[in-house]
Amino acid sequence: MPKTEHKIIEVLVAFMRNKVMPLSFSLNNKKYAVNKVNMTYATRIGRDKWYYFAVSSGDDNYKLGFDTENSLWFLEESYFNI
Repeated sequence: MPKTEHKIIEVLVAFMRNKVMPLSFSLNNKKYAVNKVNMTYATRIGRDKWYYFAVSSGDDNYKLGFDTENSLWFLEESYFNI
């Protein structure tokens, strides 16, 4: 069961050709390395375009979002492998 959040986070990204690859993100003063980007997609919210990245860090999965209008990264959901 996912834990829905919407916390502002810091994300380190690499720009590779025509795509953005999240490398790591920080949440509550803890850094999480992104081991794999499982899926990406974009959606429009009004005029704004938001990008989403389903990523793995260790055994856990996260859904990161990027709001292009405000240049903000946020943690949308967390999936913990217990």
